[in-house]
Parts: sequence; structure tokens; C-alpha cells
Amino acid sequence: MEEIKINTRTIQFNREGFDDGELLEIYKRLLKPRMIEEKMLILLRQGKITKWFSGWGQEGISVGCAYAMNENEYILPMHRNLGVFTTRNIELKNLFAQFQGKSAGFTKGRDRSFHFGTQHHKLVGMISHLGPQLGIADGIALGNILKGNGQSTMVFTGDIFCIENNCWGLSTPSVEQFRCKQFIDKGIGYGMTAIQVDGNNILEVIRTVRSINEEIRKEPKPYLLELMTFRMRGHEESSGTKYYPEGLQEEWASKDPVVNFELFLKEIGVLNEEQEQKIKEEFKAEIQNGFDQANAEPEIIASENQEIENVYAPH
Repeated sequence: MEEIKINTRTIQFNREGFDDGELLEIYKRLLKPRMIEEKMLILLRQGKITKWFSGWGQEGISVGCAYAMNENEYILPMHRNLGVFTTRNIELKNLFAQFQGKSAGFTKGRDRSFHFGTQHHKLVGMISHLGPQLGIADGIALGNILKGNGQSTMVFTGDIFCIENNCWGLSTPSVEQFRCKQFIDKGIGYGMTAIQVDGNNILEVIRTVRSINEEIRKEPKPYLLELMTFRMRGHEESSGTKYYPEGLQEEWASKDPVVNFELFLKEIGVLNEEQEQKIKEEFKAEIQNGFDQANAEPEIIASENQEIENVYAPH
């Protein structure tokens, strides 16, 4: 997919409640996963990683949701939620090692995708059939209630059930898979409060998740949150996007969450060209350093003792 350039902002942001410093911090959180993905796509074409599930254009959801949660609260992300992991500040060396099948990866070379979690960052790993995560989140949320710790749990499809609606499943649009007009309609059947937001508007995402969390901490109950976005790249990089109707990617490219927020910050004087370049150069160096460390690791030589070593978690 060729990059589609946009120069005009199409998303309307409401900065109420966000000072200049926080807006700049949110921008950094939003930009980082985009730049990591740019690197990952290069590595994929060089044969240095074997697969990549893109979250390009969906960063507003991952970053906004994770940013609005407390760091001691569990999140159960999916395979397009790189921004959740980066917002929780995982080490880039470990991330690149994961996708190269190296021992410093989160699965110690056993997997080369997003099938991993990290207890230290309160992230529970996903599996390819996504439904089971919901039940795990329920258990974590019930544990919070029994402990009375006032914590919330977020799960991507838990107290907050996040439906990241990117409009497509594999090569089939959602409108051909479901009879409902919008996924928040499903909340009615479960007696859940359901809210729909623009997933590309990161300030709206943060504000909405913060509001939901305030309610959950006062009165624990589940929420269904539908975040509208679009899958800009294929289901997986090898599948392509030839099945997309003409003009659809261009339409959604104009709603790019990173570029729109960048333009907004420049309009209101929070970000200038010099700051932008400095931030990008710092991230570029950090990303390259993380890759270099992972790439320098030797290939794993499997042994029986090594394979059974991690059957049980430390306790």
C-alpha cells in the first residue's frame, strides 16, 4: 500500500481538560507505534521478521484507551494494538526479539507474533480465536470487586469491552457479516451500557474511557465501547487490500489519527516543525537501538530442559 499524503485536518478535537504538556505527551504516545510499525514493515520486506498484523490508522484507539487506564489495571489487547504495549512502555529490545523468535522475546522464541503478555506491565496476551479473552477479563474484574480495590479492566474484542470496529474481517466488510447496524446494539441484549465513539479522535477516546472508569470505580458494571476506525492495510501483510472498493482507503486516510492530531497541535501552537523533527529523530534512534540489540542475539538452540522450564509461572 502506497502512503497517502494528507495536508488538511478532518477531525475536530476538543482540548478542554488537556494542557499543552499533556497534549504533547499524547502526541508522542501516538507517534511511537506508527514509527515502530514503519520499521516493522521494512523488516518484513527484508525477511528479518516473518509476519506483521498492522494497526496503521488505528493508533488512536490503542493509545487512547491505554493512556486513560491506570498503570496497575489490566488490559487484554489484540494483534493490532501495538499502541497498548508502547503506552505501557515495554522495552523495544524485547518487542523486536519477540518478532525475531529470539530468547529475549516475551515468549522466549516460541512465537513470532502478538501472542504474548507481560505481568510486569499488566497486559494479558491474546490468542488467535479472540472470544476467550472476554471470559478472562470477567475473572479479573470479579477479582477486583472481591478485593474491593476500585480497579477497572479493559479487554479488546473486563469491565470495558472494547470493540475496535475497523469495518472489515479478513476480506469481508462488517455490513455483510452482521445484521445489526452498529455493534453497540449488541449491548442491549446483555443489559450493558453501550457507547460509540470516533476511534481516530484520541482526545475523545481518552475522555470517554476516563469517564467510564470513573463510573466503574463508583459502581462496578460492564460497558460496551465501540470505537470506529478502519483497517488501512490487509488482514495480514501478505493478504493485500485489492478487495477494498476504490476510494475507501483514501477516504479513511484523510481521518488518519496521527496526522490529524499532529496538524491540530501545530494549529494551536503546541507543536512546531523543530519539535516534531526532534521527537521523530529520538524515536528513530530508540527504535533502531532496540532492533540492533535484538538482532545481535544468537539464534535459539532448543533443548528439552529449556522447553519445559516455563511450563509453570513463578509462584
